[in-house]
Amino acid sequence: GKEINMRKIYVIVFASLLTFTAKSFAEVGMGITANYAMTSTSGTETLRDSNKLSTTTHDEDVIIPEVFIEFIGDRGAFGLSYVPVTELGSKSRTDTNTEGSSGTYEGKAEISDHVTVYADWNLSEYMGSTIYATGGISRATIVSLESISTGGSNYGDENVFGYTVGLGAKGDLPYRDGLYYKASVNYTEYDSYEDSASDNNNKITADTEVTSFKGSIGYKF
Repeated sequence: GKEINMRKIYVIVFASLLTFTAKSFAEVGMGITANYAMTSTSGTETLRDSNKLSTTTHDEDVIIPEVFIEFIGDRGAFGLSYVPVTELGSKSRTDTNTEGSSGTYEGKAEISDHVTVYADWNLSEYMGSTIYATGGISRATIVSLESISTGGSNYGDENVFGYTVGLGAKGDLPYRDGLYYKASVNYTEYDSYEDSASDNNNKITADTEVTSFKGSIGYKF
């Protein structure tokens, strides 16, 4: 299918980047990241009574804390970052079914246990900083928190994969030996979330993309 083919592309591109950067790893870095993330989620739901489609887009801006560990070499770095939970936002509507009763439907979702494996590829030096490109593969669980006043079922949780590309700058900080900073802008796109409610005909499809501005402080040893 399309998602399987995309995952193969992710793996091939990422493996090529890792092969290029994974030489002469001399140091290990650990740190924290403040991620200003602008999320955009578009979804389509097939309504259970009318079988009509309801389509919406929701944008949410959040600040997300991350932790990371990376191996640093002459050509770049190879690392792993972790985010425990990220809100994708919520949206509600009031519908009237075929029997004349109405209810409020609130669509809400989170991304939990977000893990990204990434590689940074050094490009050039500029004013004491190293300019680098970054690419990575993410795995996360989309947790549906849908609420229906008439008692309908929530949708299930689903694991999704995504790819990340970005551009950043990094360099040493003068305050203490081993301290360094990273600043980058990144774009992440995830596989589609698709699910059906367990006790009715509701079906949902959602696509999420994130533009991030990241600032990190790390210590290498």
